[in-house]
Amino acid sequence: MIGRRARLDKDRRAALSNPAPLAAGRAGPALVAAVALLGVGVLALVLWNARTSPARAVEPAPSTPSAERPAPGPEIGGRAPAPPANDARTEPRPPPELAPFAQDPKARVPGPTGQLGALRGHVESTGEEPFPLAWQLVLRPSSTQPARESAVSRTLEFTDGRQDFEALELPLGGYDVGARAQGYNGPMQPVLLEPGSPEAFVVLSLVPAGFLEGTVLDAQGLGAEGIPLTLVGVPESEVREAVTDVRGLFRFEALPDGAYELLVGRVSSPLLPERRPLLFRAPSMTFPDLHLPPLATLELHVTDSGERPLAGVEVRGSGTNGGLIERSTDAEGHVLVKNLPAGHYRLRFTHPVLGEAYDRRFTVELVVGQVTETTVSLGP
Repeated sequence: MIGRRARLDKDRRAALSNPAPLAAGRAGPALVAAVALLGVGVLALVLWNARTSPARAVEPAPSTPSAERPAPGPEIGGRAPAPPANDARTEPRPPPELAPFAQDPKARVPGPTGQLGALRGHVESTGEEPFPLAWQLVLRPSSTQPARESAVSRTLEFTDGRQDFEALELPLGGYDVGARAQGYNGPMQPVLLEPGSPEAFVVLSLVPAGFLEGTVLDAQGLGAEGIPLTLVGVPESEVREAVTDVRGLFRFEALPDGAYELLVGRVSSPLLPERRPLLFRAPSMTFPDLHLPPLATLELHVTDSGERPLAGVEVRGSGTNGGLIERSTDAEGHVLVKNLPAGHYRLRFTHPVLGEAYDRRFTVELVVGQVTETTVSLGP
């Protein structure tokens, strides 16, 4: 009995640890099939959820109002054009306190918009004289303002004594503006007409002009009479002339402020080659004495065919080394011209009453330090 139970227990343990080969072979395929069906079910569920769930919208990146991207242009060759390399959103902005220094100078130059500006203002005069009836409003491209290359030159004439003015339809740009009148100075003022500020109002002034005076001395230190002087404005090339009196004094009246060059003689026949620069400011200026080098003198005696003196004969001529003669004979038929450069002179004698029958041409040679005397006879 005991031996039988021991054998039964031994057989039961062997059956549990070593199952039958047939049972194991039938259970393996069933397990694989169950796992495969489970995987197919999971995949089908995933695909169904992807098809039926709504698509989520992708929100664009926020953009600042001051940096809007330009609208895309037409496609070329089936492709949209690339955005510009210099995107405004990528440019750094300067701090507000540095804006005036960081501003592009070209920003003030008006573009080809066709926009025009206007200038209005008022003119006042100083001194005891009443406001002049005739005056000019002068506009020109500024020497200091930006956008001066867009400005134009313009001069407006007023003859009714008005003091309020307006200049319309002006191209935008930088201007210098001033008033001018005979015997007055008109300081220039800078004005800028630009987009956003195309109009301006200015107050101009007219100040009484001054005078420039001086003395011309000969080689002996005496006043040189009848010496012409020329004053040339810079840079407008305004030319004024004066002649010395018996004391050698000259004077330029009602001279506007500005830069000038003083020439002894005429531009076409200077007595001294150099020009002397000066800067004039009202009310007056005395130029240093001008000294002439040793020069020549010409004394003429003009008669008719009967050797009688002829008064009123006009004598005109010039020399090869400068010097100009423009005189008329006195009652005795005499002409005395001092301070002439030495050289060869060609002279023409005419009588305003006797006519061309009395005209004559004459040549004479002058020598430094000498008085050349000549008698000339006129008549048919």
